[in-house]
Amino acid sequence: LLMKDKILLMKRKILLKNKILLMKNKCLLMKHKFLLMKHKILLKNKILLENKKLLMKNKILLKHKILLTKHRILLMKHKILLMRHRILLMKNKILLMKNKILLTKNRILLMKIKILLKNKQLLMKNKCLLMKHKFLLMKHKILLMKHKNLLTKNRILLMILMPNLMTNMCQPKQNLRLRVIHHRTNLF
Repeated sequence: LLMKDKILLMKRKILLKNKILLMKNKCLLMKHKFLLMKHKILLKNKILLENKKLLMKNKILLKHKILLTKHRILLMKHKILLMRHRILLMKNKILLMKNKILLTKNRILLMKIKILLKNKQLLMKNKCLLMKHKFLLMKHKILLMKHKNLLTKNRILLMILMPNLMTNMCQPKQNLRLRVIHHRTNLF
């Protein structure tokens, strides 16, 4: 009986130990579950954080792509503007050439106008000279008329004073004519 009691005690002790171990196991299991839960939560949080980071990166990449496309569009516009600017430069060069040609034409016209002005001045001078010449001719005519009048007066006087010398009047007439012709040539 003693032995049986001892065995029973031993069995109880073992059972108690087993119960304690079971309890410990349960506690450990609970801890393990708790840690697993924590780990899962942490993992989820990590994944969520990484996802957020990736999302942010994607957003940044998208923005960068949009900016790149905008930049390309601006570059294309800039190239178009450059081409237009070159075309305008070429047009300006052509206009400059035309202006130079027009300037040379204007200079030629100015030269022609100067020549024409000189010609006008010369014409005016010629007109003045002609007027002077006409005036001198008129004077000469008046002088000739006076001279003729004087000659006629002289003849009349000669006729009155010396009627006998009528026959000899031919010779002085010729002399007088010669004098008049000589006078005319001197005037001219």
